Amino acid sequence: MSEMTDVQAKTFFTEEDSLFPALVHGDQIPIVEFLKASAHLGNFFSILGTVFTPVKSDILGNVQKLQDFINNCPENCQYVNDIVKIEGANPKSVAIDALLWLKRALEFTLNILDRMVSNETYGSVSEDLRPLCLEAYKTTLKRYHGWMVQQIFHFAMKACPWRKDVLSSLAFGKPNMEELVISQLTTALVNLRGNIEVINHLYSIHNLDLDTKV
Repeated sequence: MSEMTDVQAKTFFTEEDSLFPALVHGDQIPIVEFLKASAHLGNFFSILGTVFTPVKSDILGNVQKLQDFINNCPENCQYVNDIVKIEGANPKSVAIDALLWLKRALEFTLNILDRMVSNETYGSVSEDLRPLCLEAYKTTLKRYHGWMVQQIFHFAMKACPWRKDVLSSLAFGKPNMEELVISQLTTALVNLRGNIEVINHLYSIHNLDLDTKV
């Protein structure tokens, strides 16, 4: 079998701005690359279906708030860490709140994708992603949501597409791409997980990770 051409190998994870940045200087997250990758990952929820539009809108809305903060910030803001450094003492900071909710949405997305990879790795593949998505929600976002929002998410989980359809969409409909997509996905999760861990640490040491429900 001949090797794939570059066009054939293109997937959701090879598009421009699709990958989260590697940490620099030990634990600094380049903010421009982080926001571009976050916006791109928000498009994953278009693949899951229109019922997930609120999740995508929430991600893109918080990305825009952070972009506005960077554009209007009189101080040098090169890294995500700088947001906490500049705004951490302001309890009403729009940027702190936006980064917190963006981080939570990214954790939810990471949890879904990580479970898809784990199922593949350990051979217990299920085409029904509904239990997987529901468990990801319970593990991440549920404790921050009131009853009404929880019902909306439970409804959305029941509409999750089949695994093969998600993988096909991630490959832009090209056949026989599951193995490649899973491999690229596994690689993409490394930096995403690293970025989230740094933000969690920043919010923990500054006591900013509040349990306020929406």
